[in-house]
Amino acid sequence: MSLVLGAIIVGTAFLALYWIFYGQRKHNEMFMPTKRKTELKAIVFDFDGVIADSFERQYAVFHELAKKFSKRDLSKDEFKEKIWGNSVRKTSQNYFKEHVFDDVQKEYHRLSVEFTKKLKIMDGADKTLKKIKEKKIKMALVSNALRGRLDNDTKALNVGRFFDVIIAGDDVIKAKPYPDPILKACESLKVEPDEIIYVGDTKYDYKAGKAAGAFVVGLNTDGDLLIDKLSDLLELV
Repeated sequence: MSLVLGAIIVGTAFLALYWIFYGQRKHNEMFMPTKRKTELKAIVFDFDGVIADSFERQYAVFHELAKKFSKRDLSKDEFKEKIWGNSVRKTSQNYFKEHVFDDVQKEYHRLSVEFTKKLKIMDGADKTLKKIKEKKIKMALVSNALRGRLDNDTKALNVGRFFDVIIAGDDVIKAKPYPDPILKACESLKVEPDEIIYVGDTKYDYKAGKAAGAFVVGLNTDGDLLIDKLSDLLELV
C-alpha cells in the first residue's frame, strides 16, 4: 500500500513540475496564433485583479455591506467564489434584494472610499502600461466597478493617465459577463473586437471577452493565452 501511495505522490509531483516548466508554455504555443489574423490596435484591461490589487479592499467593503444589509458575516472564501469579479448590481440582487439598490450603492461607494488605503497597484502594472503606451497602442479600462468607485481608485493609483477610454459598470445596461462593456470600449476606441486583446482575471472576464469576439489573455485564469504576471503581456506587443 505504501509503495502505491509513494508512486502516486511521485507521479503527482512530476505532473506539477511538468506543467510549471513546460506545460503552460506549450499550451501558449498551441493556442496563441503565431500571426494575428488582424492587426493589434488596442488592449482592453479589466481593473480589479489586473491593474489594481484590490481583493482585500473589496472583501472589506462587501463584508461590511453584508453585516449592514444582511445581518451576517461574509467569509473570504464565499466572497472569492460568488462575488469577486461580479457586478455590484448583480451582487445586490443576490445578497441584498430586500433593500433598494440606491441605498446599497451609496454605502458601497462610501465604504470603497473609506477603505482606499487597502488598495495597491498590481506588481509590474505601472511599467507594463507605460511600455505599451510608448508603443502608441490604444488602451481601455473596462470594469464592473461603479463609476464613483472606479474614478476614486484610478486616481488613487495614478493609472487613469494611461487609458484612452474608461468604461464603468454603470455605463452599460449589462455588465460582465455580458460583452457590452468591452463592445462599448471598442466603439469608443474605433476598433473592432477582433483587433483587440482583452486581459482579465476571472471567469466573468473570460466569458465577456469571448462573447465580444476578442482574443482573451487570462491572468491566472482561463483564456486563449495564459499568463501569470502582467508584464508577460509585453511579449505580444
